[in-house]
Amino acid sequence: MRLEAGSHRSPDEGVCVVELASMIGGEDFSDRPRCVDRVIGAFLRGWNDRAGYADRQRLYPYAERVVGTGGYRRISRIRRDRCLAWAGARLDRGPLSRAAARLRMRVLIAWSVGLWPAFRLKEGAGAYAARTCFARGGSEEAFELLDQLLEVGGPHQRVEIPRLPGHWVPAELRRLAPSNGNGNGNGNGNGHHRDELGVRATIIARERGRRGRGASKPDRSSTSN
Repeated sequence: MRLEAGSHRSPDEGVCVVELASMIGGEDFSDRPRCVDRVIGAFLRGWNDRAGYADRQRLYPYAERVVGTGGYRRISRIRRDRCLAWAGARLDRGPLSRAAARLRMRVLIAWSVGLWPAFRLKEGAGAYAARTCFARGGSEEAFELLDQLLEVGGPHQRVEIPRLPGHWVPAELRRLAPSNGNGNGNGNGNGHHRDELGVRATIIARERGRRGRGASKPDRSSTSN
């Protein structure tokens, strides 16, 4: 499984990093899952779609790392301001100056990203930060900011990621067990883990699809929205 640009209607069409996170998190296939913070999700969507192929594949481990970051409003506001400051806003002054700085950023976001992101400033801040990183031509800068956003809030945010029942995939996952520390093909020691994430997400999607088509037990993913 490789990360692709854009949004997709199903995993058969491809996945972006946030859609992969929705699968790992056990949610309906979406590029706006509840388990991912809105600021982080907007940043990842923007960077995923603008980055080159190699930099996009570097996002693979983040699909698991971002699961469980959603649902924390105060922490999300801190991430929002971190993105705004990264993009040039001066938020280190008094309340009135900070409010004026955010208003200026809304204007910039409306001009460069769109009116709706400017209104929903958390998503707008993440999208604008990704756009700023791309304009500066710094992939390392983008990953540095992404790591900083994940550090906000700390490990207490983490939720348990759904694990596959043992009778589904033992043979498939056993084939991914590393035989040594160098044979993963990507030179950074993460190749087997990345493949395991892909297998896990793919099998979750297939199982959810089977249950949606014909299982007698009700399932949240098979109900209409």
